[in-house]
Amino acid sequence: MKKKPFPLFLIIIALLFLAACGSSATTETAPTAVPNTPTAAPAAPTDAPEPAEEPAETKEFTIGMMVIASIPALETVQKSFIDTLAAGGYVEGENLTIIRGNAEGDIATLNTIAQQFIDQGVDLIVTTSTPAAQAALNATKDMVNPIPIIFTTVTDPYAAGIATAPDEHPAWMTGSQMYPPLEATFDTMLEINPNISVIGHLYNPAEANSVAQTEAVKAIAAERSLTLEIATVSNSSEVKTAAESLAARGIDIFYFTQDSTVASGAEGVVQVTNDNGIPIITNDIPTVAKGGSVAVGLRCGKTAVWRARWPPLFLTAT
Repeated sequence: MKKKPFPLFLIIIALLFLAACGSSATTETAPTAVPNTPTAAPAAPTDAPEPAEEPAETKEFTIGMMVIASIPALETVQKSFIDTLAAGGYVEGENLTIIRGNAEGDIATLNTIAQQFIDQGVDLIVTTSTPAAQAALNATKDMVNPIPIIFTTVTDPYAAGIATAPDEHPAWMTGSQMYPPLEATFDTMLEINPNISVIGHLYNPAEANSVAQTEAVKAIAAERSLTLEIATVSNSSEVKTAAESLAARGIDIFYFTQDSTVASGAEGVVQVTNDNGIPIITNDIPTVAKGGSVAVGLRCGKTAVWRARWPPLFLTAT
């Protein structure tokens, strides 16, 4: 379906376009003509001020914000979205109501959250993470007038079925892509230890974003003659056990990309790495604060490398 213009209120709320939304025009009624006769008396002057115009009423909006899990990176994105709305004049508690939905790592729960937003009649759905975006799309696609959706932190909207091209997507849905610098991650990995040969990779195959990244990781590892040992998880409670299974396979380093499930259980990976003396490299930046060794991600459009250092953390942008 070809992209269509969004309603004006959505453009204002999202603050994604930052362009003028059109000037306001007023219509005036021409005064009735007064016959110009010799006996006509001039109108008496008056000092009474003209009545002031009533200020335009600011429409109140309700946004449904849904997220896959309580992950620092995703929470930061949501907070930034809300702060940007406030900077544009849409303040929670004043002219903006935000209904929050957190699936706490359960992908199926996202479908329930999306339907609740529809039942509550929200004006806009804001999703954080790929599974949340998919759930919102599935819930609205059969509506006569679908609720507009803005997605954030989606790794690959094409692999996720959200879009087929930048200009071909559901008319009521738009957002931003955040694909991690995978090649740069492998470069950094080998800079840390040129002798790395076996990589332990964790991911959740139920996350379309993770599947897309894993396929790319497989190709990069093969090109560099590196062995990739893979363990899959379906929820965050399985992450520690999966990490232990990888450690038993003699891996040189742990690696996971932008996977919400693994990020939710990152503390388990850190514990296993500490017990076995195996470092972590990831594309989930907050993992460094949890004890991970290195994270490679995006910062202001550039690749940034976060390394553990006590104290503090530091980064290098390239």
